[in-house]
Amino acid sequence: MRRRTSALVGITLALTTIGFAAPAQARTAACTKLSNGVLCTWLANRVGDSAEVTDSYEKTGGSPITARFGHYNRGGTWWDNGAFNQPAKTTYYFTWPRADYSDCSAVVGFLDTAGKRYEVPPVSVC
Repeated sequence: MRRRTSALVGITLALTTIGFAAPAQARTAACTKLSNGVLCTWLANRVGDSAEVTDSYEKTGGSPITARFGHYNRGGTWWDNGAFNQPAKTTYYFTWPRADYSDCSAVVGFLDTAGKRYEVPPVSVC
């Protein structure tokens, strides 16, 4: 598990395009545009029925926030390592290295801040 701060603008924009395409197959990345940024979730490095799950938030404006990343599916809810403070013009992300989705249930990534939850559309490894 890791949290990083970096300039992922190009990746976030690419994921926005991927996330809103209309594929006939499973969507492995999705993004949601918020008033002060873009929240994304993607799955990568699939091995059998498991994959990495990554949430990212590119904060483009507004006041700093205190937030947490998480994701859920039918199997439960998983959280990052704890709350983080994020100023504008930064991108934070968190990766869960291996998540088992043997039942192919969709994953919904989210960001909790100030008592509100912001979610992305479901993604799946199947």
